[in-house]
Amino acid sequence: MSDNIDKCEHLQKLHDRLVEEIRVLKEDLQAAEEEGVNPIETVSIVKSLQKALGTITVELAKCHG
Repeated sequence: MSDNIDKCEHLQKLHDRLVEEIRVLKEDLQAAEEEGVNPIETVSIVKSLQKALGTITVELAKCHG
């Protein structure tokens, strides 16, 4: 049971960190677009992080459900 709690705590921390990183990257992306720059690499990173966040959210739901 303790391993499951540790896993869930780790997933929650990872989830929170990813949410914050995605928020920061989106702000940077918006600022870059306002300057007329289209950073494709950043767009790709945001999409990848959002996909990972979705997976983590599914796993977290198993902890709470």
